[in-house]
Amino acid sequence: MEILENLGIPYNINWTESKSVSIKINKNGLRLNIGENVPKEFINSFLSKKKFWIKDNWQKYESARNTYLYLGKETDGPIDEKYYRNETKRIVEGLVKLHNINNKFKINNIFIKSQKTRWGSCSSKGNLNFNWKLAMAPPEVIEYIVIHELCHRLEMNHSTKFWNHVKNMCVNYKTHKKWLKDNHFRLTIW
Repeated sequence: MEILENLGIPYNINWTESKSVSIKINKNGLRLNIGENVPKEFINSFLSKKKFWIKDNWQKYESARNTYLYLGKETDGPIDEKYYRNETKRIVEGLVKLHNINNKFKINNIFIKSQKTRWGSCSSKGNLNFNWKLAMAPPEVIEYIVIHELCHRLEMNHSTKFWNHVKNMCVNYKTHKKWLKDNHFRLTIW
């Protein structure tokens, strides 16, 4: 695929049984998911339309390469995953304790995990899971994620009622949500 070669970005192709084409970019490059029966012309057209988006997003990762964050600020050098895991656990547990007075959210356990596409999740059993990379985000963003997951103990969905619970506990949640969307590529170890 000549367009991919010309972009100069590392890529891999994953052939799927779907009938579509999708792309994802991360610190390792471009991942292209292509349905086995998708015509080559469609793939080339898709990539041609997306090439500026691909370049822009790859440039974000490239500009963040070899920079390390702790609580939203750049640090002098690399920090290992174990440190981030321990800090995320310490911070998250403290925030859960702060916001879960009298166990009103009925929390069972808190886990720090390697989640690829989520910052947090909540199970119907009251288990809260948090991404170990959260310690790289600013404190107020971490607090938003904790509040988000606690509110799932009241509403296991993303309904208006759920978002009202979040807003009652975190007035600026939209700002924090946007920070994650704009900076997710910086929350990694190179």
